[in-house]
Amino acid sequence: MDRRSLGGQLFEILLFTLSSLVLYHTGVGFALFLVPLQVVASRRSFGALALAEAVFFAVFLGIRLWPMITQDPHAPPDVITAMETGIVAVCLVGMLVVNLPLRRRPRTLVLLLAATGLAGAVAVPTGLLVTRTPAFQHAMDQLFGEVSGMLAGMFAPGTDSGGAAFLSQVLQPDRLRRMTEATVLRSFAADYLVLLSFSWWAGQAAARRVPAYPPALGFRLSAFRLETGWLWPLIVSGAFILADLFFGGSPSLEFFRAVAGPYIAWNAGLVVLFLFGLQGMAIVMFLFEKYHVPRILWLLLIVGLVVLAASPGAGVFLILLIPALGIAENWIRLRIPAGAAPSE
Repeated sequence: MDRRSLGGQLFEILLFTLSSLVLYHTGVGFALFLVPLQVVASRRSFGALALAEAVFFAVFLGIRLWPMITQDPHAPPDVITAMETGIVAVCLVGMLVVNLPLRRRPRTLVLLLAATGLAGAVAVPTGLLVTRTPAFQHAMDQLFGEVSGMLAGMFAPGTDSGGAAFLSQVLQPDRLRRMTEATVLRSFAADYLVLLSFSWWAGQAAARRVPAYPPALGFRLSAFRLETGWLWPLIVSGAFILADLFFGGSPSLEFFRAVAGPYIAWNAGLVVLFLFGLQGMAIVMFLFEKYHVPRILWLLLIVGLVVLAASPGAGVFLILLIPALGIAENWIRLRIPAGAAPSE
């Protein structure tokens, strides 16, 4: 390899790494910041991905720690910066796991779940410990005090006395903090899997636009299918979730709560529910491809699903309907090829 070719590859890696940094620091681009790194892995190699992640993390640490170093070189990072650094590190490690150059590479779903399990095993216990530290509680009290004041200012003018009293109870900083902590700890694994899966898929799709990229490595959602055995994790985790919902305050479940049972059950259940949701979307995409539905309708469907999911009433119904479609395929054959015989 000549120097110009090597220089071009390094420039491309640094360019995608810079794109990842810009996306992360725009705030709303957090959901996309891993995509350029996956493009590097798909177009180059695992070593290129490791280099890009090392540069990303070094620049990230420099941006976060430089203000503290200039003010007080001996001061430790605040708890929010430490948690953000840990989350970024877990995301970067997940990308490495998904792109491991194994000789007998397993199904990508296995690697995604391995990365999610590793992240959950590290993040959830750490989160439970951190949330009990005085420094974290003080920082969260300040943050949610500001959030509570902002929300109260937004909703209070248009409410009557009864509604104002209800809002004052709901928007208490301590209650908001406890609700947020419980939600994040119960859904961390599912959120992480969604982010990692989307980043892997989007990075692969972007890399396939390059002619030199092997088209055989592409992922087709319409072909995604889970084995029947995935029903058992859903049933078991669902039983524990129902126990937590209806009997969570019972003294008989104190041991269950002491070993973080609710968090394990909720994270596992939401992960499996997401996988069956993917299978449900795969069925919809298969039917669209089978009947040659125009791609503009695909886009309208996705936009419509996002809008419905954001609405309070239809959101829960939609979240359960799409996975239910995927679960039903264990007993009902919903993906029949166009040229299949009636007896097939």
